[in-house]
Amino acid sequence: MTLPAVSPSLVQERKGLIESAVMGHSGVVNSRFEAEGRRRLKLLQKCNADPGARAVVLAMARLDPVAFLNDWVWLYEPRNPGRGLPARLPLTLRPRQADFVRWLQDLRKRRRNGLVEKSRDEGMTWIVIGYYVWCWLFESGFSGGLGSRKLDLVDKGGDLDTLFEKARFIIRQLPAWMKPQGFNEQKHSKEALLTNPVNHATIKGEGGDNIGRGGRSSMYFVDEHAKVPRADQVHAALSQNTDVIVYGSTPHGRANLFARIANQMTPGDPWPKFTFNWRDNPDKNYTLEIPALKGQGTEIVFPWYLFEKSKAVDVALFEQEVDISYDAETKNQVILGAWVIAARSLRLTPTQPIAAGLDVSDSGTDLTVYASHAGPVVKRVKQLVVSEAPQEAHELAVADAVGVLQYDRNGVGAAIAATVARRTDLTYTVRGVFNGGKPSEQVYEDSQTPADLRFANFAAECWWRLRLRLQRTWERVEQGVPHPDDACLSLADLPPGEELNALMTELSQPTYHRVGTSDKITVNKKGEGGKSPNFAEALMYAFAPPPPVEPAPPPTTGADVLNTLRAFRNRVT
Repeated sequence: MTLPAVSPSLVQERKGLIESAVMGHSGVVNSRFEAEGRRRLKLLQKCNADPGARAVVLAMARLDPVAFLNDWVWLYEPRNPGRGLPARLPLTLRPRQADFVRWLQDLRKRRRNGLVEKSRDEGMTWIVIGYYVWCWLFESGFSGGLGSRKLDLVDKGGDLDTLFEKARFIIRQLPAWMKPQGFNEQKHSKEALLTNPVNHATIKGEGGDNIGRGGRSSMYFVDEHAKVPRADQVHAALSQNTDVIVYGSTPHGRANLFARIANQMTPGDPWPKFTFNWRDNPDKNYTLEIPALKGQGTEIVFPWYLFEKSKAVDVALFEQEVDISYDAETKNQVILGAWVIAARSLRLTPTQPIAAGLDVSDSGTDLTVYASHAGPVVKRVKQLVVSEAPQEAHELAVADAVGVLQYDRNGVGAAIAATVARRTDLTYTVRGVFNGGKPSEQVYEDSQTPADLRFANFAAECWWRLRLRLQRTWERVEQGVPHPDDACLSLADLPPGEELNALMTELSQPTYHRVGTSDKITVNKKGEGGKSPNFAEALMYAFAPPPPVEPAPPPTTGADVLNTLRAFRNRVT
């Protein structure tokens, strides 16, 4: 069926209505800030003139960080003059932002680590810095740590994009009677260090690999944590030096510690997680009814969202930073991370067939991994000691009652698999998978093209089959599509730990693209700069179908050999 063409005039009408709604709402926001500025001026004048009022306000600020932030913290936003707003703005906590302050307080009370995933421009960093200043003012001995991927983002004199200049800006806006007695910025504010001379509270900062190296802290916040290099090493240092770690960031793909924690792919109890989504922001989530783009009638849209997306040069980056997408940045993923998470939550009944896969180390950094499944249920993933891999793989295959153990027959795994295959006590078949071989002729549900005309090699087909299983799993869990059990995949039976974490991370690593004039799909198992996904590849072998049967060569006769020799002689003489 051919859809009707979209009218250019309708597109322009919609665009105009959206822009008008955004501009109109900016005026509402501006009026609100002006009213708040007048309220604060009156409060300051009253406190300056009345010592009794000042004492009450100080007591309220000391008792409640939300009251302190709402009455005394100002922000600096250099983009605002172009939006018709002043660059210096009063912080007025939205309900979700007030919840965040309480959440930080609760983390400290319970001595728990926490993670903050956010849409961009939701105020997380300013609120954390404001909360730190509150602790610095009113909590004797407080030591707050601030970190980012490099020191220039933590502190750089005069740069209000840095964490410490934000803290200094907040302190400078405070009335003199609220600042610590005797506080002198030149004396008590050094590079990446703020000291309260009255109660000896400090705020200190570090960057990159030095995060967590500067001594103990009451609390430590790392900004844009998803971009911190060597984050596991940094986390190990922080874990020894503070009871409360808070990692905040917009997503930056899945191949980092932040994504693993956010998606519960690390050992131990899940971290408390706070999400700042633009949909919770009343300055962004207002709606508008406009003519529908296709068909009759109208539709309800979010003007702010559509307006900002229309300006985005990189839509994937916009989805990552605004929609909190962990997958948007990585283009052409074979398997999306959300699909893997759905597989972790879906519990199914083990069935036949029972099969295993073996991925053998081919370098010093690679691992040898065994994986098995019973029908749609993944039963085991285990890293093996290379020197003992033949015996370990055999024992696991027997314990799992597998019918077949599959491996890459052209890789270094051939030697280990051959050692297993030579055993006289085998209760299963050992079968080689030729990654570079010809795909099957099967037609999958997402295309009408047979696999041999669609994929560059058999490995690409095997990865795609795994992709389809996990996609169906997500559709069943999240959308209620009634896919049968044996068409899905369950990771629910696997115990939590490093091996499960590695598998879930690696499944989202491979990417695909099309090559050659045939435009066939090829898979890059290492993705964007990753290492060999040994856990995921072992599972891929476990689910691989029997390789296509190659036609047998015609029998060779003596006459065939003689004719071949004569032809060769004729060519060279």
